[in-house]
Amino acid sequence: MAVMHAGFDPLFGEAWSAAQLAGTLTMPGSWARLALAGTTATGFSLCRSIGPDVELLLIAVDPGQRRLGVGARLLDAALADASARGATDFFLEVREDNAAARRLYASAGFAEIGRRPDYYSGKDGSKRAAITLRIALHQ
Repeated sequence: MAVMHAGFDPLFGEAWSAAQLAGTLTMPGSWARLALAGTTATGFSLCRSIGPDVELLLIAVDPGQRRLGVGARLLDAALADASARGATDFFLEVREDNAAARRLYASAGFAEIGRRPDYYSGKDGSKRAAITLRIALHQ
């Protein structure tokens, strides 16, 4: 939960509660990965499969561990897990102004397939679109 709260912009309230995380993990088809440096959590991912599709629900890296490849390794592991589970497509949504995440997803081969205007609402009243991305998984 420390990575959850440190890894998301508090302006947009993107961090989930422990109850939300636990509830999702009890759902069939959901799984998480934890990145560790020794015994310290540095990042995590949370995915959910629905039929042949997998959705990346959350991915976060501790701010002190960013730009070290933790996010890329978590994303690679999520894609490999999805493929191993028989998924054919992998989806995610990202806030339009999250430039670092968008670069990561673009470098992995994701393509923009949709946009939800004003999806994210900041505590300051600002609005941001959610960009929906997809990558086809090769079996």
